[in-house]
Amino acid sequence: MVKGLGTFKFVLAVGLASYASFASASVLDRPYFRADATVVMWGATDFNEDGGIAPVVVDFLHLKDGVSGQAGADLITLDGRPINLNSGQFNPIFSEESGGNEFQINDAVSGGEFNTAAPNQILDANDSYNAFELDDDTDVDLLNAGARASRFFVASNAPFDIFAHADNLQSTGAFSVLDFSNIRFRLRVQVTGGGVAAGTRWGDRAQDPSVGGIGIVLPQDNSIRLDSISSGPTKVFDGGRKTAAAPGTLMEQSIGFQSRYNLLGADINANNYDLSLGAGTIAADVIYTVFVP
Repeated sequence: MVKGLGTFKFVLAVGLASYASFASASVLDRPYFRADATVVMWGATDFNEDGGIAPVVVDFLHLKDGVSGQAGADLITLDGRPINLNSGQFNPIFSEESGGNEFQINDAVSGGEFNTAAPNQILDANDSYNAFELDDDTDVDLLNAGARASRFFVASNAPFDIFAHADNLQSTGAFSVLDFSNIRFRLRVQVTGGGVAAGTRWGDRAQDPSVGGIGIVLPQDNSIRLDSISSGPTKVFDGGRKTAAAPGTLMEQSIGFQSRYNLLGADINANNYDLSLGAGTIAADVIYTVFVP
């Protein structure tokens, strides 16, 4: 009986010695929180006539391992399309396949009002004109000087640059003689805009990311054509700070980039078109890519 008790004591002593040895070891813990540079871009999933949906985040860019002039890793495998704000909501843009540009009647003696029906910015059989009386000054050209406008939006926690590349030029009919130099290009930053009631308001908790950088790199005198960015990715925006200025939602922390394109050429009047130019199409892809500054 005593022997049994001694065995019990011996085992207990070994256990205590083992525990004491373990307790003397150090344990290194390392909690950390890290937010890498991130840029979120949103627009539409596709062209309007192809079933595009908007607004949708189409790029989630992780810039941790990037270097200057190198695109960040995109964690969403989708090539997005720009959007427009029409009829109180965001709508994907249309491609050239949907219909022609809208025309306007200038300097009519009377009448000539254009009555547009959806889709916006497309002339088709749903639209109509009032009969008009003409004189020597009456003319026809593209509505709103023929500008094709579109937007994409960016929210970021860090500075970023944007490069643009014009590619895939396609032209048909009488427009086959035109090229990149016949499309004027202008890029604008719009920090705030939209409507609160319709849920389209952006930028109320954002700041202009141009501050601290150059901002829009290209001249703002309407002299730039797409041939200026057709040789390869060309810096069009040089950012100096994040867009997010205060706690809020992605839309509140986003700023807009508006692209505007106009048809130009020797045989085109000041309002971007004359009937003598004939009928045809000209279209190009403009690819925007976010880079680390």
